[in-house]
Amino acid sequence: MLAIKLFPLVTLDLFEPTAITQKERVNNALGEELPPHEPGVYTMYDKHDQVLYVGKGKDLQQRITSYRYSKSKKVQRMIAHLTRISYEVCNTETDAILLENLLIRSLRPPFNHANKKPETYYYISTARRGNKKEFRLSMRVLDDYPEVYGCFKGHLKTRKGLGALLKLLFVQETSITSAHYLPSQLLNRITPQKFQLRLDEESGFLVDQFLKGSSSLLADQFEEHIMSLNFKDRFTENYFDNELETLRMFFTLGPQRNYRMKNELGLRSELINQDDIDDLLALMKEG
Repeated sequence: MLAIKLFPLVTLDLFEPTAITQKERVNNALGEELPPHEPGVYTMYDKHDQVLYVGKGKDLQQRITSYRYSKSKKVQRMIAHLTRISYEVCNTETDAILLENLLIRSLRPPFNHANKKPETYYYISTARRGNKKEFRLSMRVLDDYPEVYGCFKGHLKTRKGLGALLKLLFVQETSITSAHYLPSQLLNRITPQKFQLRLDEESGFLVDQFLKGSSSLLADQFEEHIMSLNFKDRFTENYFDNELETLRMFFTLGPQRNYRMKNELGLRSELINQDDIDDLLALMKEG
């Protein structure tokens, strides 16, 4: 008996050029009416009316119709599921940026990566306690600390950055020859939320400038001091080199970025609110 091999049915559009299939999908999702040449936010949906992607454009028509010919593999995968596109016209491009950010955070579309993951935001506060300076890490502004800095985005980055700052301040104020002589609190895997150490007036001023993001002179001073010390083992040299690198990275992505943000966007407040930082970062990036 002759065996007959059955093949699954294949739709004709698989044999058409990718660009044509893509163009038709985008056109069908848009419907009869094209978006206007105005700023706004658009949302892409699949056949179950689930949100695939949220985007913005200073010219909605130009931005959305550009998907017809995108060669990006990620975009092509998304367009393969696309059945509907909606859009909202905004008064300004800034309004579009803020609305896009809000929708991404609330809807968390699968094809959006930026700004949809929940983040941890910290403030670093300082206060004089007798002859010592107390550093405090918190997720809100504390009333009993006269100096507050932030907010700083990112759990690991901020905690490691503060840990590096405390260790290097301790080394600067106390002569030690090995990392093993650091206080046990600072050697723990997680940076303590509260820590006190002796700090002279000059170092206190540099700490203030560092956490405000206006100067990295403190890190330069740390590096010069570390290079002048004769550590008793190679491990300690590498350990403090890594702490310096961690501190500089924290400065760049935390205090310095906040300082730039306040200057570029003309913010009057010394502190950046946790609810505003993502929108402000998006505005600065667009600028």
